[in-house]
Amino acid sequence: MESNPNYINPTDFDTILQSIPLLHIRKWDDKDIQYLLKILYHMALRPSEGIRLHKESFDLKNRTVYLGETKTSMSDKAIIPRVFHEDLAAWLSTKEDGPLFENLQYRTLWVWLKRLGKMLNIEAWSDGNRVREQELTVGHIFRKSWGKDMLDQLGYEKIDVISTHLRHKKASMTFDYYLKGNIAKVKDTI
Repeated sequence: MESNPNYINPTDFDTILQSIPLLHIRKWDDKDIQYLLKILYHMALRPSEGIRLHKESFDLKNRTVYLGETKTSMSDKAIIPRVFHEDLAAWLSTKEDGPLFENLQYRTLWVWLKRLGKMLNIEAWSDGNRVREQELTVGHIFRKSWGKDMLDQLGYEKIDVISTHLRHKKASMTFDYYLKGNIAKVKDTI
């Protein structure tokens, strides 16, 4: 699937990760910022949730990460997908206990993403914070992209699984808001 204002395909995501060094970030290691973006994507986290993570938030044995209070829950957890588990465990083994992205602010991440958008011509990050139908795309693009990739892999009959991973209360929220770019595919399949 081609990248668009509310989706980044896996090839473009890899290009984004490889382009992090072009930002010349001084305060954080490029690899750590790459892992922040991987965490946001694979675990379908909101940027603020990823930024606040501590090493001890991760339960690698049970493949969960404790998020604490989130937008939708007083005590939330997310799943660490099998495909990302080993890679994440190796990176975490190099980290000390405590905050993984200490003092990183969402605004700083937002600026980095906007700069990457301009450098790489990523429509979601270069066309303003809100594009088409007032969608949030700068920080939420990883959640939306993961959802759309899973929809393509698992199919519409697994929308409840996708919704659970996104931590939406209703599958309709996942389908209507996050994955609406694929409504045409539903029409093609039924």
